[in-house]
Order: sequence, then C-alpha cells, then structure tokens
Amino acid sequence: MKTVPKLNLNIPDHTILDKIGEGGMSAVYLGRQISLQRKVAIKVLKKLVMDDKNLAERFVDEAKTVASLDHPHIISIYEAKKLPSGLAYFTMPYLTHGDFGEIICTSSDHLIELLCQICDGLSHAHQHGIIHRDLKPDNILFDQFGRIKIADFGIAISKNTKRKTKETQLLGSAHFMSPEQIQSKEIDRHSDIYSLGCIIYEKLTGDHVFQANNDFSILMSHINKPIPELPAALAEWQPIIDNCLAKDPNERYDTVEELKDALLAIKYGKHRQPAETPTATQPGHKKPYLWGALAGLVLVAMAALFFTRHSDDEPVAASTEVVASETQAEVPEPVVEATPSKPLELSVGVVTVADEAAEEKVDLTGNLDNETINQMSVEVTLNEAQELLQRYRLTKPKGDNAADKFYQVLLEQPNNEAARNGLHQVGRYYFNLIDRKLEEQAFDEALTHLESFVEYLDAYQINSAQFDSSISNILSTTQGLVNQAVTLRRNNPLAERYLNMSAVLKPDYAFVTDLQNSYNNIPQTGDVYDDQLGHRFIFFAVPNGSTLTDFLLGEHEVTVGQFAQFAGDGMTDDKCHHFDKKVFFKKTWEKPPFEQSNSHPVVCVTAAHAEAYANWLSDQTGHRYRLPTNQEYQLLNRQLTTQLDCQVGNLAGQEIAGESKATDNPLACESGAVFTTAVKSHRAQTGVHDFVGNVSEWATTCGTASACAMGTSWRSGAGTTNNTPVAARPDETHSHIGFRLVREL
Repeated sequence: MKTVPKLNLNIPDHTILDKIGEGGMSAVYLGRQISLQRKVAIKVLKKLVMDDKNLAERFVDEAKTVASLDHPHIISIYEAKKLPSGLAYFTMPYLTHGDFGEIICTSSDHLIELLCQICDGLSHAHQHGIIHRDLKPDNILFDQFGRIKIADFGIAISKNTKRKTKETQLLGSAHFMSPEQIQSKEIDRHSDIYSLGCIIYEKLTGDHVFQANNDFSILMSHINKPIPELPAALAEWQPIIDNCLAKDPNERYDTVEELKDALLAIKYGKHRQPAETPTATQPGHKKPYLWGALAGLVLVAMAALFFTRHSDDEPVAASTEVVASETQAEVPEPVVEATPSKPLELSVGVVTVADEAAEEKVDLTGNLDNETINQMSVEVTLNEAQELLQRYRLTKPKGDNAADKFYQVLLEQPNNEAARNGLHQVGRYYFNLIDRKLEEQAFDEALTHLESFVEYLDAYQINSAQFDSSISNILSTTQGLVNQAVTLRRNNPLAERYLNMSAVLKPDYAFVTDLQNSYNNIPQTGDVYDDQLGHRFIFFAVPNGSTLTDFLLGEHEVTVGQFAQFAGDGMTDDKCHHFDKKVFFKKTWEKPPFEQSNSHPVVCVTAAHAEAYANWLSDQTGHRYRLPTNQEYQLLNRQLTTQLDCQVGNLAGQEIAGESKATDNPLACESGAVFTTAVKSHRAQTGVHDFVGNVSEWATTCGTASACAMGTSWRSGAGTTNNTPVAARPDETHSHIGFRLVREL
C-alpha cells in the first residue's frame, strides 16, 4: 500500500495508507497505528458535517455505543477522540475476511451456526438497550478465525442516548428496513429481528425479500406486500421467515433468543415453535397494510416536496444525507435493479423538516379526501406493475403479475395512459423473452412464451396489430425456412419449429396454412406418385453429400402391355438369347421363348429399345424419363434388401431342378415359377417390387460401356449378387433382361 497524497489528515500515532470506504457523514481509511505496528480501520467524520451538532453527536455516540458492547460477535473500538482541530474519529480492527453477503454456506447447519452467532451479538446489544437499525449483510463481517463481527452501529439508538433524528427521517437500507421503521414509528428490538429475517431469506434463496427497480417500490412492498413463500425444498424455514417478517412487530419473535431457538430446532430436527410465538396461520400475519402503504407514500411525497418546493408564506428548508453503509470496503455507486448475483443495496435519504422545535409526530394520513386516497392507491398499483414487469412476471401467477396490475388500474381509470402503455409493454416484454430464447435456440421455451403471449392477447382484449412487426418477423422466417426445405426436398426441424410457432400466433391464417401444406408435401423416400399411361413411381431421396440428385423409380419393370403401346408390332427383327445357348429364330419381345401375359415384364429388348421407350413416354407426358444409372442402382442396393430370398423376388429355386440350363446352383427356396412372373407377384420393399429377381434391368454409365444390365433375375441362383453388372452387350436381346424407368424431378 502507498500513502494517500494530499489528504491533510493528521491523526496522532497513525499513518493513513488508503481510503477504503465512504458514506454520507463519514469516511473510512486504512491506517497503521505506529506505536503497535498494526493496521486499523479509521472512521473519520467528514468536515462538511462537523458543524452539524446532531450528526456530530451521533458519530461520537456510535463509538461510545460500540465500545460499551464487549462481545465476541460485535466489532471492537480501539480508540475514539475529537481533536482540537475539530476532527472526530475512532479506530477499530481492520478486517479483510469478507462479509456475510459474500460467504457461501456449505450446508444448512453451517448457515444456522453463523446465524446463531449473529443472534448472540444482537442479543447482547438488545440486553444493553441498543437497537442496530441498519442490519444487513455488509455490516456483518468476519475476523481471521471466521467468527461473526457485527459492525456499523452508526444509526443505532440506545435507551441511554437521546434520539438524534426526527420522526420524519428515514435511516437504513431499503431492502432490510422494517415496516415500522419506514413509517417512522417507534422501533425496538423487533425491527432488528425483521432485518435479520430479510438477511435469512436472501441467504436461503439468493434473492431479496422484495424486488423492485426503485427504493420507493421496495419500501412500499415491505409495508403492503404479503410475505413471500419459500420453495418447497425450504419449507421447514417458512415459519422462521413468517415470524421474522410479520408486518406487526408484536407478531414477530419477541427476542432474538427465540429466533435462535427456532434455528436450532431446524438443526436438531425438533421443528418446534417457541412458546407464545405467533405462527404464519394466525389472523393478520400476512395481511396487506394499505393504510401503512399510503402513509409511506405520503411520507416520500413530502420528502420530494421538501426538495423541490418552498413558499414565500411558509419557508421550508431541507437537508439531505445518504446514510450509507460505512463498512471497510469501497462503497459502490447506487444501482437501480437487483440481480441474484449482486444484491441491490440502497440507502434511504434523510429528510429533515426545518422547524427544529417540531418534535411531535406528523400525522401523515389525516385530512385526505377519497379522491386523493384513490389516486395514491393507483400510483402504488402502477409502481407494483412496473416492478413486476421488470422481473418478467408478465401474466403469471394470477393476480400477482404486471398485466393484472395494469388492468386493475384501467378498471378504475379506463383512460389512464400509464396503465394502457404498461399493458402494451407486457406484449413487448414477451417478445423480448421470445427473441432471447430464439437466439439461444431454446425453441420449446420460445413456444411456451408465444402461447402465453396469445393467451395475454385474448385475456386482456389486446389488438395484435400493435405487434405486427414482431409477428411478421416470425412469419417471414417461417416462410424462408419452408421454401428452402421445399426446394431441397428435405425436412428441416427448424422449419417445423417455426411452423409450430406461426400456427400458435396465427392459427386460422391462410398464409400459415399454405406454408404448412407445402411443407407437408415435401416428398419422403417411399412416397408413391401415380403417373400417366399406367405408370407408378416411388420417390427416393439421395443422402446428403452424394453427387446424385433425388429421383423417382418405377414401381416395377416396364410390362409387355406398356411396351406394346409404344412398339406396336415393330422391333421384332432381333432374335432373343435364351439360356445363352443359342439365338432363337423369331423369338422377340412380342413372342419370347416362354409364355407371357401383358402383366409380365417385357424381355428380349435391347438397351436402345428401352431408351426409345423412355423418350416416347417423355413426349407423351411432358416429364423426363430415362434408364437408371449404375450409381443409382448402387444407391438402391444400399437402401433396399438385396438378399436372395424367394419371398422377395422371382429367383431360381427348387422349381427349376429339372431345368439345369437356368442355373447349376439353385436356391434352397422355391419362388413358384420357372421363368418370369407377373410384376408385383412378390412383396414390395419401400414400395418397389421385383428389385430382386424376375428380370435384370438395363442401366447406363456402366464403366466404359454405354449401357449394361444390373440386378438378378429368374435365372439367378446361389452365389449370384444384385450388385454386379450382368454380362450382356447392350445391342443384344435376352430372355432374362428387361428394364425399369427413372423419372427425373
């Protein structure tokens, strides 16, 4: 540490090292006591307030108060002096081991042990007639042995010390102030118990008892809002919270010893209530105190009036002081919104009425007409609504959400612009949530928020046109994703999620219905397409990364009847090979070497005949037909069963035992035919018949050949495969080779 320059601060026997904290009336410095060579914290009254008699006396009283409390859980005072120069200060231990807000408790027993130490320190102070009045985590420190040290009795009151603040002054920290302290009522030990209850709640949940974006709303919550419920896992702590945070001081624990007993009961599993201590079920324990809220509202309104206005007839002066927590750490700038990771700690300003002689208590609620009271109630409700809005409690839980609060005001004042705007803001906040979840790709949560948004529109009769821009963003994104999926002929989970969201937003909108229909019509492998001239095709999607494109494959081979529509009585000059033994004279597709009907696959055709048929069919229908490629056949071989099974295709089985010309190695099964069978005689695979057996099929791009035959046929027995080309020249005709068409997309 280096010496702080230009402080002009001379304290005997001490060297000033650094400033480590500052409040409204004093500053805290790190110093070294020269005589004992130890670091100390030095609290010094600011020069600007030294001339204020009340504040100076309160500063000196703090030192006297703390010095009188000799207890292991209350911070000690080494020295307290007022120098001839007028400088007032006192020194205390320099503790660098954190405060209660920073400690992470390892178990409930650990937390209870620390809370019991706080109870012991407070009990000692209360027994000496001293009330802390500013108990909060920052003022509960740890020494090097991990023991609790309660600090900062700067606004404490004692039975032996004259009260230094008027009844209209508010001293303390908003998140931890008791209702009676906020309303400037008489306070006693029960106020410290309330503050300790706030600390316990925060330690259990990570949140303040009441959340808001300004100190006014926090104060009103302490007065008017019911005690919050703990999560179910912390249910055994609820009686302690209820008894500490009762609005009526007389319904709280009577002493901190009783609170300590209740804590130990949890630790040792007794689950008992202290004797004669009110429980959470007693009447009035959680009753909202509307008049108290109005009194607090008037109090704050008066404070604002003292700041901003004074009359020629009634001169009013005002002085303010932020009574900050003067712990031994740098005091942060005030913030306006609490977060679980860094709790909000605001101090409430002191407002002093100029009339020094006025010691009587001010009547804050008298002589108010009904209109004024109603308007004050509306303002309180609007503040509560804004607080709930900031916490994203938009439409749930019922009765305690922003929308309900704004709507409540509109029922009283239909033209209240703030409530109308607030109700609209609820929708905007919903889209903040929705957009955030979409960015995080948390689509299920985004859908849930959209459903709640639609319920909000219906429940509060909100015109959705106010949110057209946000709704259009979702619809346009949906359209782009669906169009992309349709173009690629691929389902897209993201498009499906956006379709679901669009359907929630616009359930009867034709635009959304059309998008859904387009998406539903994206073809899937196995989908059937009925074509012209008696043809039927099956869709096959090519896997991602393949160089092939999606295609439609003929349901079965082209039949004799289909080919006849094209060939008539032509293409009969070629002589057909049968068993590869010899060429039969006048054996053609029209008169093959065996009996066939129109439903049998056409055989005894060349690859050129097959291509000519494909071109003719293209001209007839306007679609593009061709023979499959070798690569497409290999793809189909990976997607369809190629096992030689007589149940799947017409193969050479036991029925050809006497026909050794077909194969010398028949299968052990029996397909039921020696030669071809009618197409679709065997079961289909993904809608495709006869991919195995019946006839081999002409294909293109087979190595160096312009065409080749692929697949097994009625001649195929054991040892053959569907994956290799059949040995046949494309200009020859064979009784076991036909063809199947592909229709391009």
